[in-house]
Amino acid sequence: MFRHPLWLGAGLLLLPAAWALLRWGDARRRRVGEAMGGPAILARTVTGERPNFSVIRLMAIVLLVLALAGPQFGIELVETRSDARQAVIAVDVSLSMLTPDVKPNRLERAKSSLSLLIDQLRGERLGVVAFAGDAVTVCPLTQDADAAKQLLGALEVGAVPTPGTAIGGALRTSVAMLGRYPGGKAVILLTDGEDHKSDPLGAAREAAAAGVRVYAVGIGTPDGEPIPGAGGAYHKNAQGGTVVSRLDESMLAQVSRETGGAYYRTTPGSDEIADIAKRILELDAAKGVSGTANLWRNRYAWPAAAAFLLILLELLLPLIPALRPLASTRAAKAAALAAGTWVALAAPAAAAGAEGSLRAGNRLYVQEEYEGALERYGEAAVKAPKDPRPAFNAGGALYRLEKLDDATAMYEAVAARKDLPAVTRSAALYNLGNARFRSGDFPNAAAAFRGALALSPGDPAARHNLAVTMQRLKNPPPPKKGPQDPKKDDPPKPEDAKDKPQGGGAEKEQPKSPPKTRPEDQLTKEEAERILRAVAEREKQSQRQAREGEARRAQGKPPTGEDW
Repeated sequence: MFRHPLWLGAGLLLLPAAWALLRWGDARRRRVGEAMGGPAILARTVTGERPNFSVIRLMAIVLLVLALAGPQFGIELVETRSDARQAVIAVDVSLSMLTPDVKPNRLERAKSSLSLLIDQLRGERLGVVAFAGDAVTVCPLTQDADAAKQLLGALEVGAVPTPGTAIGGALRTSVAMLGRYPGGKAVILLTDGEDHKSDPLGAAREAAAAGVRVYAVGIGTPDGEPIPGAGGAYHKNAQGGTVVSRLDESMLAQVSRETGGAYYRTTPGSDEIADIAKRILELDAAKGVSGTANLWRNRYAWPAAAAFLLILLELLLPLIPALRPLASTRAAKAAALAAGTWVALAAPAAAAGAEGSLRAGNRLYVQEEYEGALERYGEAAVKAPKDPRPAFNAGGALYRLEKLDDATAMYEAVAARKDLPAVTRSAALYNLGNARFRSGDFPNAAAAFRGALALSPGDPAARHNLAVTMQRLKNPPPPKKGPQDPKKDDPPKPEDAKDKPQGGGAEKEQPKSPPKTRPEDQLTKEEAERILRAVAEREKQSQRQAREGEARRAQGKPPTGEDW
């Protein structure tokens, strides 16, 4: 494979011209020599075979053209690194945002202020969530500020079909978007603060546990105004009374305090935006890998180095008589044939098949040479892009190398494939949960373990790890201020990841991890079962509430009975 194959076509025109020029030069030199004396005289003054410099020069030109074409073979896993903070802008698009107590109305003022915020946060990862009775992702996290501004500017009341206001749902959706990223994370919540039973304080505590700060911007006035309705009338509630929408600052201030953020009331000059941007830019940037890609290795240096050696050889031949036979016509032709054979073999980049690369990666993995294993898995992924084993095994190598974000991405890719067997997806979700747990992303780790249990209900390791994760969510560990005794202070840990390499024709199955003794502070079986029963009961309650909400939606009513 060649990076610039057009140079090969140019070489087809260049090489005949170079050959003709070299032959013309040889003929001209021969005529000059004959003018200086006849063949008999030259034979007595020059001994040995004349060096054939033309062939050496032509070979050097061939190699230089090959280098310009950029031969590529072999695979390398290239990491894309970026240093950025992450922020999600959550915008209220409920009916109450049409209230004109700030001009022209609350939503238009909100979009104007947030557009300024995006301009001040260019280069950071930004996302947009719109919410009313539900929350939807309008723009996933991106560093394309112009795209985020465009999607924000298109928001209108009614963009979320479910009426009402669910601030808790908006916070949970925003925190889930931020979960996979390290570094500083923030949610900018712009709303009038009216909430309809979505538990915003509980969502704020979950955000704080995930390391997310909330900067709430209240828009509106405490006295409020009626909400404009159809036909110039004001909006009515279910009892027929006129709805007056008021700014609820106390709740927004509480939400901000729970997460270590701050509360602001919107001002005509949007002075609060500069302070929010300043606080976000003071957060720790995520220093790490934002993505990986399998790329061909560039090998242009090999033919370039060979061309350099040939040019050097031509310079040395007149000085060292012993080297002159190397430039004889016969030797030059043999060298040209060898160079052509090398090009024919190297250019196709013939490597072993995907199974061979996978097998080689597994051997390196068992030897704990994870970097080398990762490279082999990358080669296998390029040769067999539909095979899930290279991605799964690469996730294990990245996990061992403490590159948890990359491991998470690999496991997510495998778990998302609906065409794979349930056992493979369950193992990927289990490992995904472990990677998220080690990253401190406990809510998403719990979700991954639940997914693993849904696919493999009898998996005791997944049940155990879910229980440990739920306990960590309920009682997050306090920050450590100095060296401590791990036997006393280390929290319960999940079981080992199922990251043994899969497939590749290994000579024998890799041995299972030996059972580990339970630390003193590990969960007992009864404790784990109690936690899991509580989790199941909460899930049943959530499902019951969701069914009730769906029934109200089917009747054209908001889930809480309040539609503003």
